Amino acid sequence: MGGSSLQFLLTLILLLLCMKPTIANFLGLVDTHLGCKEHERQALLKIKQDLIDDYGLLSSWSSDQDCCTWSGVKCSNQTSHVIMLNLNASSFPSLPLRGKLNPSLIELKYLTYLDVSNNDFNCSQIPVFIASLSNLIHLDLSNANFGRNIPFQLGNLSNLQYLDLSWNYFNKPENIEWLPQLSSLKFLEMGTVNLSKVNNWLHVVNKLPYLTSLFLYSCDLPNIFSVPLVNSSTCLDVLDLSYNNLTSSSSVLEWMFNSNTSVVELNLNNNQFQGLIPDAFSRINSLAHLYLDSNEFEGEIPKVFGGMCNWKTLSLSGNYLNGQLLDFIHNLARCANHSIEFLYLDHNQIMGSLPDLTTLPSLRELWLYKNRLNGTIPESKGKQSNLETLYLGDNSLKGVISEVHFSKLTKLKYLYLSNTLLVFNINSNWVPPFQLEGIGLGFLPTRSSSYDDHAIWMYKGREYEYKSILGLLKSIDLSSNKLTGAIPSEIVELNGLISLNLSRNLLIGKIPSEIGLLRSLEALDLSKNQLCGVIPSSISLINSLSSLNLSNNNLSGKIPTGSQLNTFNAIAYEGNPNLCGFPLPKKCSGEDTTQNPVVNTGSGHAIIQEEEDGFVTLGFYVSVTLGFVVSFWGVVGTMVLNWSWRFSYFKFLNNFKDKLYVIGAVIMVRLQRQLQT
Repeated sequence: MGGSSLQFLLTLILLLLCMKPTIANFLGLVDTHLGCKEHERQALLKIKQDLIDDYGLLSSWSSDQDCCTWSGVKCSNQTSHVIMLNLNASSFPSLPLRGKLNPSLIELKYLTYLDVSNNDFNCSQIPVFIASLSNLIHLDLSNANFGRNIPFQLGNLSNLQYLDLSWNYFNKPENIEWLPQLSSLKFLEMGTVNLSKVNNWLHVVNKLPYLTSLFLYSCDLPNIFSVPLVNSSTCLDVLDLSYNNLTSSSSVLEWMFNSNTSVVELNLNNNQFQGLIPDAFSRINSLAHLYLDSNEFEGEIPKVFGGMCNWKTLSLSGNYLNGQLLDFIHNLARCANHSIEFLYLDHNQIMGSLPDLTTLPSLRELWLYKNRLNGTIPESKGKQSNLETLYLGDNSLKGVISEVHFSKLTKLKYLYLSNTLLVFNINSNWVPPFQLEGIGLGFLPTRSSSYDDHAIWMYKGREYEYKSILGLLKSIDLSSNKLTGAIPSEIVELNGLISLNLSRNLLIGKIPSEIGLLRSLEALDLSKNQLCGVIPSSISLINSLSSLNLSNNNLSGKIPTGSQLNTFNAIAYEGNPNLCGFPLPKKCSGEDTTQNPVVNTGSGHAIIQEEEDGFVTLGFYVSVTLGFVVSFWGVVGTMVLNWSWRFSYFKFLNNFKDKLYVIGAVIMVRLQRQLQT
């Protein structure tokens, strides 16, 4: 018996020893990571070889290290196979990775997550072999400078749940019939993909049964005049069809009202919808964020909006809406009084006095600029403790503003009361309970042909005037927005500007010919727009310019030369097929001719003339003399009148501190390069 017990005990010990790793793993006592697979490590190294890494994003990818510890790489804890490859580098100041994707990517057969967005693949086609990664769930190819045709083979990725193809340079697809094959798709973003030839786009996306987020902004969508008979896509939470040419005669609204009543966020701004805002929006009971900006809606704001209790954002700017503000606010407060946070009604024809808005205690931003409001601002405004932005300018408001109007506005960041008849009567020893990041107190003078760049503040009957405040502006970053139109020529009057970034927008027209007046400019990025014409020769006068990116536009002619311009390589100009001259390999006809700016410094200003400009006119001298007078309403006025520029400008202000860090990072990289050379 004793021998049997001893034998049993020894057997048990052996079993425990054999099971030790399993038990330890079960109890979480050891690391289950076994190190990456050698063939996958070699595949990643081949991928690195085909990429030009300007900022050291892949510096951790070393042949003597475990690839599961590399930046952007994640392995499975159970199998050690690579399951995630994230090369998104949106935090870098410029596109960090260039080159091409190596076919060795298909060796990563267990990959479920692939993100190569915000890089530069030189307008090459999306590699077809990506469609072989059958386990992919998440695929982000946005803003990666892909071009040519979108491979229909992407439809083979049947497990895909997330697909982003936005902000690239694809050819106009004839059809998108491959999309319904992605039967598991939940998120689809194809913003800026030109779908003008796809007349059945709505019928196609309607076949995606699990789709919850659809972004088709700036796609030049054709109007649809028949509602899809088969409705599968009834789970949409987010729908963005902004910046298209959709009209009220289209069936899009009918489809939305009848089949997508679960939408939480709906963006239809910058289309061509006309007439009254349909009451049918009330069918979407879950609606919390509605953007109808820059359409042609008219009449009063629907009363049914007052019965919708989930409002967070209501944005109706830039229409022809009228009616009494008081009636609308009282109606809105019936149900959404504790939910509404962002209310944008500027650039309409809304009338009446400003009501007591304490009935909307959660309100954070209020935009009523450029309406037909009159009367005084109630002192109860000072009780809205959550208010961050108050924009009431360009109305017929009058009366006295005192400390009481600001008593509890501890979160206030932006205050804009320009072009009103309001008078500030503030005690000289008053300490504001807030710290403003932006203020607008200017006014329009009697002559409408000119404007003043100044603000007036009154303390107990004494006026304090602040002039040329725009001269303090050092950096503008409005990149990756949806800005349209031409670059305002008056922007060159901001002669204190050090950094200007308008990249990745929809800007058209020419680069301002007097860009050389920005003599303090160190960084200029106008890439990924639709700018045309020649590069102004005056740019060669900016001797402080150390970072330049004009790539991926429609610029033409010879690249100007200069001591500073000659330091930039071809990357700064690529993607402009009609450009020629150094540093591009394409030579210009008559290479010996040069673009030399003519500079006249006799009047104390740099007068710049290009060959095509002709004689310098008196108007140019006057514009230079006026200086900031023109710049205020040329730049800021553009933002006031253009919703997209204005919204982006304040977004820039909010992110200014982050951009300072980015600029510092650029300087450090530049210094490191100089030390290496």
